[in-house]
Amino acid sequence: MRFLMVDRICDLERGKRARGIKNISWDDDFLEEIFPDIPVFSPIIAAEACAQLISWIIIEARDFTVKPVITVVDSYVCNGHFMPGDQLELEGEIESFSEESALAHSRILLSGKPVIEIKHAVCYLYQLSELDPPERARIQFENLYAEGYPLPCKSFLPRSRLMCEKIPINKKRWVDRILDCEEPERILGIKNVTATEDYFNDHFPLKPILPGVMILESLIGLSGILVERLLAERGFADRKPVLKHSKKIKFRKFVQPGDQLLIDAKLTDFTPWKSSVKAKSTVNEKTAATISIEFEHLDLEEYRKNNLIL
Repeated sequence: MRFLMVDRICDLERGKRARGIKNISWDDDFLEEIFPDIPVFSPIIAAEACAQLISWIIIEARDFTVKPVITVVDSYVCNGHFMPGDQLELEGEIESFSEESALAHSRILLSGKPVIEIKHAVCYLYQLSELDPPERARIQFENLYAEGYPLPCKSFLPRSRLMCEKIPINKKRWVDRILDCEEPERILGIKNVTATEDYFNDHFPLKPILPGVMILESLIGLSGILVERLLAERGFADRKPVLKHSKKIKFRKFVQPGDQLLIDAKLTDFTPWKSSVKAKSTVNEKTAATISIEFEHLDLEEYRKNNLIL
C-alpha cells in the first residue's frame, strides 16, 4: 500500500491553484461498508487527496524546499460517498502565502458536482529535507504532472451494476480497544500507533508521522460507535450514523510510532435523525487533535438516496 492519494495533476497555476484526478478502485485499501454490500471509499481518507493536492501546489511553488502540514481545518463537508469505478476531480486553491504558513481550500467533484469540501485549511511549512528527500519529491511530482491531461467526464457513469460477484473488502479498524465508561453519552477508546504501517513510507520517510486523517478516522469512528449504540438503545437500530459535517479540526502535536492515542468522545446533541459529538485524542495526557462532528442518522433507503447516485 502506498499513501499517495493524487493519481494525476492535470492543471497547475503556480502557487495559486491546481486540478487533478483520484481514481477509486477495488484495489484501494480504504474501502468500507456503512450498510452491508455497499462498498464506499472512506470519505475521511478522501480528504487526504485534497490535502495532498494542496501540498503539491505549495511544494512546487517553493521549489521543493518546504513541506506543508495541515494544523487547522475550519470546516469539512461531505455530501456523498464514492464507490469503485468512480473517477474524482480534485481542486485546490491557495488563498494566502507567507514564509511560515499558507491558507488553502479544496474540494472533490464527481461528475462535475462538488461532494467533499475543505474550507480554510491552515498549513504550517516545514523544511522538506527534514521530512522527505527533495529529489524523491521532484521525481514524484514529475510523474504526477501531465499538463492538459483530460479531467474526469462531467456526465455520470451509472453505478447500478458494480460487479457481478461480491468482492470482499479489507476493512480497516480505526480503534484497537474500547474502554469501560460509566457515562452513557460518552465513550473512550485507544489506538496504538505502530511502525509496521505502510503509510509511514510516504508520511514521511525521514520522520514517520501518523497522517492527520488517520487520527480523524479514529475520532470519528469511535464517535460513530457511540451514536450507533444510542440509536439501538432508543429503538432506531435500522438507522446508521453517517458523517455529514465536521468543524474546528485542530492538530496540536505530531503522533509517531510507539504512541498510544487515548480517544474521548462525548455526545452534545441527539435526535432520531441527527447527532453532534465533540471528540479529542491525547498522547501521554497531551492533546493531539480535537474535532466537532455532526452525523445524519439514515436508514438504508435514505442512505442510497442521499449519499449515492445509483
